[in-house]
Amino acid sequence: MIYLVYRMKLTERARRNMKEFWAWLEERERWFYRDLPTVREVRWHYSVVGDVYTLENWAAFEDEAAWGAYRSALATLKADGGWEDQRVTQDDWWDFVDTRIVTDPPVHLGFRREPTAS
Repeated sequence: MIYLVYRMKLTERARRNMKEFWAWLEERERWFYRDLPTVREVRWHYSVVGDVYTLENWAAFEDEAAWGAYRSALATLKADGGWEDQRVTQDDWWDFVDTRIVTDPPVHLGFRREPTAS
């Protein structure tokens, strides 16, 4: 699995209107990924200590070919004026800090424990 990771710093508007921001982001996620089927999973992480008001978006792809298909589909979507007008509303809510691609290690590492019943 490979992951496209975006890191964004929330704008002043977002910080002053957190309830509105989170509602916008929930809707944006549904809208943005609707026509991008090669994205297998999306995870969000929000910094609450240290670099506060920073959000990370992790989009998972099966392999580099799936990521390439995503980039191609995104270019097609961006050519649609209405779609692009909606996409750039993100500039009201965050500023991009950086982007990277990471991959799973070649061995099985990590775990997730399920909550135990009381």
